[in-house]
Amino acid sequence: MLSKQQLSIVVFTTISGLTTSYLLGLPLILGFTIGFLSLLIFSNSRGTDRRTLINAIKDGASRTQEVIWILFMVGLIIPTWTLSGTIPYLIGQGIQWIHPAYMTTLTFWFAALFSMMLGTSTGTLSAVGIPMMGVASLTGVPLPIMAGALVSGAFVGDRTSPFSSAHRLVADSTGTTVRAQYRFLMPTTGLALGSATVFFFIIDYIGNWQVPHSALQLDIYREHFVFSPWLVMPAVVLITAILFRLKTRHAFMLSIAVAILVGSLLQDVSPFTWLHSMLHGYTNTELPALHTKGLLNMVDLVLLIALAGSFNGILEHTRSLEPYMSALIGHNSSMAQATARIGLFGLGLGAVSCTQTLPIMMSGRNVLPIWSQRFQREHLSRIISDTALVFAAMIPWNMLAVLCATIVNVPVHQYIPYAIFLWSLPLWTFIVSLTIGSRIDSVAVVDAHPKSDAS
Repeated sequence: MLSKQQLSIVVFTTISGLTTSYLLGLPLILGFTIGFLSLLIFSNSRGTDRRTLINAIKDGASRTQEVIWILFMVGLIIPTWTLSGTIPYLIGQGIQWIHPAYMTTLTFWFAALFSMMLGTSTGTLSAVGIPMMGVASLTGVPLPIMAGALVSGAFVGDRTSPFSSAHRLVADSTGTTVRAQYRFLMPTTGLALGSATVFFFIIDYIGNWQVPHSALQLDIYREHFVFSPWLVMPAVVLITAILFRLKTRHAFMLSIAVAILVGSLLQDVSPFTWLHSMLHGYTNTELPALHTKGLLNMVDLVLLIALAGSFNGILEHTRSLEPYMSALIGHNSSMAQATARIGLFGLGLGAVSCTQTLPIMMSGRNVLPIWSQRFQREHLSRIISDTALVFAAMIPWNMLAVLCATIVNVPVHQYIPYAIFLWSLPLWTFIVSLTIGSRIDSVAVVDAHPKSDAS
C-alpha cells in the first residue's frame, strides 16, 4: 500500500507525463512510462516483492488482450474496407439516404440506435462511423462535429444497452441487476438524449449543409472503384456477427475476410496491394479523403495499452487505492456532494489508469458499503454510468478514447466539444442527485421530529 504522498506523486507524474506528451505530439507511452516507473519504485519500496510485481504486471497486461486485438483489427478493417470499395459505396448510400439539412442530428440517432443493438461503441463506430466520416468530408460538415455526433451516439449503447459489457459491469460492481439499474438510468438518459438532439439540430440549422452536385455523382470514386450492392457485405457481416454476440475481434476478422474476398472479385486487387494497404494504410493522391492508417500505425498505441494494463495490475495487486476509498463520500455527505466526489474520482482514475473498467469497478465495489447505508445502490449505478463510464471517451490517452479517435480519425480534443451526450450526463446526474437528495433529507428531518400526539 502506498502512502498518501507516494500516491499523490504517482498520480501527478502520470497525468503530467501523459498531458505533456499529448500536447507536444510525442508518443503517449513516453509520458506514461514516467508514472509507471514511479508506481513500480514506490510499490517495491513499500515491501511488495519483485515476484508479486512481475505477476501483477503480467496479469494486468493480459487483461488488455481484447482491446489490443480490437486495435489491430481496426488497423486492418479500415484499409480493407476502403480498398475493397465498401467505404466509397457506403458514402454514396449515406449521401442519398440521409438528408443533408439534418446531417449531424440524424447521424447521432443512427449511431445511437445501432449502438443499442450492438452494445459496443467500437463496433458501432466501425460500422457506422467510418462511412459517415466520408460523407461528412464530401458534404462540408466539419469532421470534429461529425465525430462528436458519432461518438455521442455510439456511447448511448455503450452506457445503456443491455448487451453492453460496460453496462453489465456497472451492475455487477454495485451489487444490483441490469433490470433494476435500467429504470434508474432513464431520467438522465432522456435528458442527455434531449440535450444532444437539440444541440445537433441547432448545429444543422446554423451549418445549413449542402451536398455538392459533384458529390452526388461520385464520379471521382467511380473512376477508381466498381460499385455494386455486394460491397455492403463486409458491413452486414460485422453487424450480424456482433448481434449474434461473437467476440468483437472475431466479428472484425470475418468482416475483413469478406472485404478481401469481395474486393478481389470486384476491384481486381492484387495480394501485394492488399498486404501493403493493411500494413501502411490506404493512400491515393486523387482521393485524399479516403487516406487511412494501417496496422503499423497502431504499434505505439498497443504498447501504451499494454503498459496501462500493467499499471492497473500493480494498483489492484497492491490495493493502493482501497484505504482511501472510504473517505471518498464520507458518512455525512449529501447525495449531491457524494455524486460530485464519485464523479471526480472516476475522472481522475480514468486519467491515471487509462481504462474504463478500473474506474467503474473501484467506484462501485469500494464505495458501495458506505453508500448503501444511506442511499439506494441503483443510484450509485446511475452516477457511475453517467461519470466514470463515459469519461473514458473524453480523456485523450484513455484506451477507449484512443480507439474512438483512431476509428473516426479525429483527435480526442477536437471531438470532445461536440460529444454533448458524454459531457451533459455528469451535469444531469448531479442535478438529479441534488433533487433526489433534497427529498431524502426532507423526509429524514420529518422522521427525526415526529408530531406530538394530541392531548
